[in-house]
Amino acid sequence: MMHLCELCLDLAHTVLKPKGGLIVKIFQGEGFDEFRKQILQHFRQVKIFKPDASRNESREMYLIARDYNV
Repeated sequence: MMHLCELCLDLAHTVLKPKGGLIVKIFQGEGFDEFRKQILQHFRQVKIFKPDASRNESREMYLIARDYNV
């Protein structure tokens, strides 16, 4: 799963224009903190969002990144 997130970030470098955004569905666990740090290097604003519909025990969440800086 983490590999797919990394591929999304690689694709973002190819297709996003400055100030673009990215939303990635991710599961908190091994590699989460490192991936978040990678995203913070390329976006000015990163928020973590856990949907209300998600079960409390679920590790599902979304990283919402805004304002891509090349």
